Amino acid sequence: MSKYIIVGTYSDEGAAGLVSGDTDRVEAMEALCDSVGAKLVSADITRGQFDFCVMVEADSFEIIAAMLLKVRATGAIGEIITLEAVDYKSIRGIAKGVKYTPPKG
Repeated sequence: MSKYIIVGTYSDEGAAGLVSGDTDRVEAMEALCDSVGAKLVSADITRGQFDFCVMVEADSFEIIAAMLLKVRATGAIGEIITLEAVDYKSIRGIAKGVKYTPPKG
């Protein structure tokens, strides 16, 4: 499974629900992940530019994209950025075999 790091912001509606709602957001995220065979690794509220950071393991980006579309359609989420974590050793091993000559001039 690949690891995905998702950072984002809550909409006004989403922030209001977080503060005054009775729903456990982590349980909701776990159920969302379970429904598509993904695994919630962590879920945190963050300080700074983004309101939350979620790490999920999934078999494909398409699974992550479908999950995020479903959540975004509720109006609870504003901006979302998704990053795929890649293994350093794997990239480094591939990079050692890359042939490249910079252009001159």
